[in-house]
Amino acid sequence: MYNTYVPNKTISVPDDVVPIIDSLHVPFSRWVTDQLRRHAAQSTMSFADQLMADAALAATDGLSRADAAAVGERMERSAPW
Repeated sequence: MYNTYVPNKTISVPDDVVPIIDSLHVPFSRWVTDQLRRHAAQSTMSFADQLMADAALAATDGLSRADAAAVGERMERSAPW
């Protein structure tokens, strides 16, 4: 399920937030995880859109070595395999 180990984190919340958390009827950590995944899905480009944007960038004559490396790293990071 997890690719890397991330130690448990403790957060502090104001007292008036505790009843809201209790009303979720799911573990708070699961709720936070779902919210973060939803945010990530909405705030990032799809792999196909990113691939097209990177291909358009790579087709320009002004692509620097640093830009080319950044494109390669981004493609590697987001590749579905």
